[in-house]
Amino acid sequence: MKKSALALMTTMAFIGTVHAQEPAPQQDLYVGLGLPGVVALGYAKPMGESWGLRAEYAGGLKLSQDGTSNGVTYTGSVNASLFGAFADWYPFGNGFRLVGGLTANDIKTSLIGAGSGTATINGKTVNMTNETFNVDIKFPSSSPYLGIGYGHQKSNDAGFGLHADIGVMFGTFTSSVTTSLVGKTFSGQTISQADIDAQTQNMRNSLTNVNVVPHFAVGATYRF
Repeated sequence: MKKSALALMTTMAFIGTVHAQEPAPQQDLYVGLGLPGVVALGYAKPMGESWGLRAEYAGGLKLSQDGTSNGVTYTGSVNASLFGAFADWYPFGNGFRLVGGLTANDIKTSLIGAGSGTATINGKTVNMTNETFNVDIKFPSSSPYLGIGYGHQKSNDAGFGLHADIGVMFGTFTSSVTTSLVGKTFSGQTISQADIDAQTQNMRNSLTNVNVVPHFAVGATYRF
């Protein structure tokens, strides 16, 4: 009996020692919903008590809508996806964090002239029937990011949790135009390349005031 008790105590002590030596959970996998990418998938690695690193892919945004811009009726589409690398700083020792990083972006809008009705190009009225005036609007392929968030802090607790992020990507949209109107005459007025360039510049001027793209996401994490 004494030998059995001793063996049991020794086994329990060994199991306790092994359990105590098991490494604490040190990484997160996470999924979120937000914009500009609808679905986000990421990996977070706490690097200490007050900071960590993350990598994230977000995509899936595809929208289509008709509208009018600068006198031209368009069928428009929007596509957005991005990959981000982020550093998180936890200044208060809890889940709140300040975030800085860099994103690689594929965020663009395509506007296809409807080919009907009339439009005004640099003050000249044109008949758009069977004509094209297509515009591509694009956010820079890479941009800095600043934001705030909650979650992914260092913890010894494995399992599920929550995270949230809100911030902005910095960059200026650019635009380009392809059209069949150059050299054609409407009501005695010929459309020149200079007219197209002036119309394009008007669009660019309206875009220069947009220097950020907002980003937000909320979702679930799994710590292991």
